[in-house]
Amino acid sequence: MKPRRVASGEIVIGRPLSSSVYDEDGQLLLRRGYTITADDVPKSIGAIVFDHEPHEAPDAAQQDEEYSNAEAMLDQQDSPFEQLALLQFRLAAIFKNAHAEKDFKSKAMVMAALVEEVCKNDEDLALGTIMLEHEARYSVRHHIHTAIVSNIIAKKLGWSLRDRTSLTLAALTMNIGMLELQDVLHNQSEPPSDIQKAEVLSHPIVGEEMLAGLGITDELWRTTVLQHHEMLDGSGYPNNLRGTDIIPAARILSLSDIYCARVSGRNYRPPLPPNIAMKEIFLNSKVDPDLGMLFIKHLGIFPPGTFVRLRNNEIAIVTQRGSKVNYPIVHTVIRSGGTVSFVPPRRDTSASEYAITALIPASKVGVEVNRYQLWGYGVFKRSKSLKRQEERRYVNVPAKLLDMRTITTMDAVITNINEGGCMLKMSPEAGGYLTVGMSLYVTFKILAFIVENVTAVVKNIQPKYDTLLIGMQFTEISDTNRENIRTFLKTPEPPA
Repeated sequence: MKPRRVASGEIVIGRPLSSSVYDEDGQLLLRRGYTITADDVPKSIGAIVFDHEPHEAPDAAQQDEEYSNAEAMLDQQDSPFEQLALLQFRLAAIFKNAHAEKDFKSKAMVMAALVEEVCKNDEDLALGTIMLEHEARYSVRHHIHTAIVSNIIAKKLGWSLRDRTSLTLAALTMNIGMLELQDVLHNQSEPPSDIQKAEVLSHPIVGEEMLAGLGITDELWRTTVLQHHEMLDGSGYPNNLRGTDIIPAARILSLSDIYCARVSGRNYRPPLPPNIAMKEIFLNSKVDPDLGMLFIKHLGIFPPGTFVRLRNNEIAIVTQRGSKVNYPIVHTVIRSGGTVSFVPPRRDTSASEYAITALIPASKVGVEVNRYQLWGYGVFKRSKSLKRQEERRYVNVPAKLLDMRTITTMDAVITNINEGGCMLKMSPEAGGYLTVGMSLYVTFKILAFIVENVTAVVKNIQPKYDTLLIGMQFTEISDTNRENIRTFLKTPEPPA
């Protein structure tokens, strides 16, 4: 166990700690997984962290390897809908006999990788399934929906892939201690009985013990399952924890669980419209208000999959969150005259003529939508050249790369860019240093914006004439940097 001083850049406001922080006497200051606030920065300067903590680091390294193995099992050619269908199948299979499941962790890792891949490819599509997917067994789909929301929120908070994976695994297994009862409660027409309530109150403990019995040593995963029904005011269960005693991952999972349950409903409790569900979350004094605001900001009050009426009397479905929470992008499914749109036209609700005037329950619409068509997959997939033209901008922008492992800097030129990544042009000498899978910080300037320290992974390296072309995928990017890239992409190119 090797002690060292906290390095510059390790303490970032809004991000969870990857290692516990101690003072000079070895007293714990901040626990691993705690999300840094501005007040924590002064006391962290010059503090001590331990490399290779026996109870954390080996397990973390093992988790990274297990995640990489799980990711390698995915078929990258599958559409998100196919990946979600596979996820449902795998989760239903593992839930059939969870107590005796062999290779539980590796199978769960594959499912977490599927959630990560779906959210990475199309967050709006992933959120849309929460409102539109009702065919799978409730105990299966609710875990998936909650995992999607948790993953997206954690990514917005800048969490590392490792911590997002632990949170996603917790979401996929949060109710493993009451799987049969969850389906019974969803389908019964009366509120829970006293016996059922007792089982509900004990399921976090039962679930955490089951995970331990299945060989799960990931403390963040297990603790999140144990705490996901605790409330800030101490009114939660099973241990009536308060405030900062509840870890950030459990707070995220709790809100994700509440939101997905509210918009799904049960036989004895109708689903709430998403804008009302969001209002309840925001006004709930038992939950973290800052986290509630984050949910509203990033899920929207009209999330994808919601049906709405427009000012021109069309009925549309939300397919994409907009630049503001109340101005999503929609596609019209029923025209103002009452006819069905077989090729739904796109509408931007920030335009006054397409402003949203009402939210409509899906049961009142009476139209079966084609999700492949709405989100552009399958036979409806846009051509690669059109998609590239819409989403990618060809540029000639200098960039600086930083490898934090060796504190090595390199120069590059960005030749094209979109929200998800960029193509770099570099000298052939870089080929002796860069490897596929390497993580780097990328800094560059577009328009008047400095896009600084975006975490990106090398996806491919292609020699071309006397240069190298390096494909980079952005893996961790702040909201400000993302919005600056979006602004740049939307800005008309100057005439030649």
